[in-house]
Amino acid sequence: EYYCIDANVFITAWHLDYKESVLPTLWAEIAKKKDQIIIIKNIYDEIEPISSADKRLTTTKKKEKYPLRIWLNDNGFTETIVNEDVIALSLELERKYEINDISKGACQNDITLIAYAKLSSNAVVTYESEQNQKPSKISNFKIPLICKEENVNCINFITMIEKLGIRI
Repeated sequence: EYYCIDANVFITAWHLDYKESVLPTLWAEIAKKKDQIIIIKNIYDEIEPISSADKRLTTTKKKEKYPLRIWLNDNGFTETIVNEDVIALSLELERKYEINDISKGACQNDITLIAYAKLSSNAVVTYESEQNQKPSKISNFKIPLICKEENVNCINFITMIEKLGIRI
């Protein structure tokens, strides 16, 4: 089984809930499972992108300023390029869920993530909470609700860790 990761999963887990400085073993185990973790390019680009001005920083300075991005790079995580079928489905879903710049729900990158997961029959992993009832505006649907509507498996970080067989 493969897991299509939303940017908020790594960002929130790394910086807030499961800090690498406190739980290095967890992150070492996640790195060992990188072949089961998919980060599509749009999402990868959201995770601590290194500014062009900072590309000349020393490795130590980059690790201080962009610790998660450097960890991803150092552990061989790669960005997955989406194909034309994913782009076509993404555009269809953007229209269906009325995704635009003022949407309060899923954004364009989220929709592309869901499209990728749907076409590859993989789970979406997100930190977003389930919406117990549909919002009045379809443009306010969040990732878990769109996944439910599109029959895409959607799980949280801890469920992914459990399914990956990580025990610390």
